[in-house]
Amino acid sequence: MATTLSNAKLTVRVTEEVTLNGKELGNTNTHTLFGINEVSERIFTIPTSQVTILSASSAVGAGTFLSSSIKYIRVTNLDDANYVRLSFASGSSATSNTSDFKLEADRTMLFTNTAYSGSAANVTFGAFNDFTDLKGVANSASVDIELFVATT
Repeated sequence: MATTLSNAKLTVRVTEEVTLNGKELGNTNTHTLFGINEVSERIFTIPTSQVTILSASSAVGAGTFLSSSIKYIRVTNLDDANYVRLSFASGSSATSNTSDFKLEADRTMLFTNTAYSGSAANVTFGAFNDFTDLKGVANSASVDIELFVATT
């Protein structure tokens, strides 16, 4: 069976607007990503215990995105009070590297690939690796997040 899907373009606009001392400041940047043929969008609850938000791998698997195909990830914290700790991890538990980010209430983070660098031993930068898991944990009460992933 041949696919009937055709590749699409994803347009992302980032706009800042602020008025300081009567002067309007800010800008809009538009980025277009071509060749998108899969999109996953969902809203779900992150509890105060760590859960996997998404998995990435070089192999196809249930609920797993191909690392080489990920072109855009957006994580939005829909809560108005609590933050989410996002943990990017790669490797087995014995050799795992992680990087943690705080996603404040009503905030968004964007990622355009799976490349990151982290260290369990505080070593200097060596190279980028692909994360294998993005995990999340809410700080004091469960929060809802929105996850949008676009792949080729």
